[in-house]
Amino acid sequence: MTTRHIHCADRRLFAVAGLSAAAYVGIWPASTDDTEPTRDNVVDAAHPGMSPREFAYALRQLAARFDERADAVGEPPFDADALAEANARNAEAGR
Repeated sequence: MTTRHIHCADRRLFAVAGLSAAAYVGIWPASTDDTEPTRDNVVDAAHPGMSPREFAYALRQLAARFDERADAVGEPPFDADALAEANARNAEAGR
């Protein structure tokens, strides 16, 4: 393992503290073979203590808080349509 791979492995370590966690979401950078940081992410989530609808509601509430924080610091809106189009092009190209 290279130094970079060891560094990335440290960032991929993910743990949920406690056995009674109702749900979790983990997001970390995808590993790459080059030395440049990736813009791709790996997302993992589970909701063993909640129904899917309860989990979706909690995520929407969290998303609203993040949007409020972004608005407060003047961050421009996220262009989800452009991202969806790019993902579709990548899927068509086999990437």
